[in-house]
Amino acid sequence: MSEWKIDVHGVSLTLTALGDRLGLEGGGFSSTIDSTSDGIDMALKNVKSPPVEHALSGFLTHFASETDAMFIRSMSCLKGANDATLAYNEGQEEMALEAQNQAGTGENLDLGGGDGAPANAEAY
Repeated sequence: MSEWKIDVHGVSLTLTALGDRLGLEGGGFSSTIDSTSDGIDMALKNVKSPPVEHALSGFLTHFASETDAMFIRSMSCLKGANDATLAYNEGQEEMALEAQNQAGTGENLDLGGGDGAPANAEAY
């Protein structure tokens, strides 16, 4: 094995905590994104001013794009760290390095882009 010294149990605890904060099982950042988007959408339905509606619509588009990119990149980092740690633990250092290199790129996620790329790969 290489000179890596990974505390597999510590990584597992950290990834679980980060997954909870991200909201992979509900709540967390995912819930915040949803409730904010719902609030902006409700404001769009109730606004009676075209300029305000236009501004809110532009903000919602920007907000959705940015938060989707952050969420996907975060998921990719968590998956990359998990995959790299599992491969390292099994003595597969080349696979660990590949998983580490893909972390944060979105390439390690199956998001239904059809060509193997995430559906919104342009966000990267």
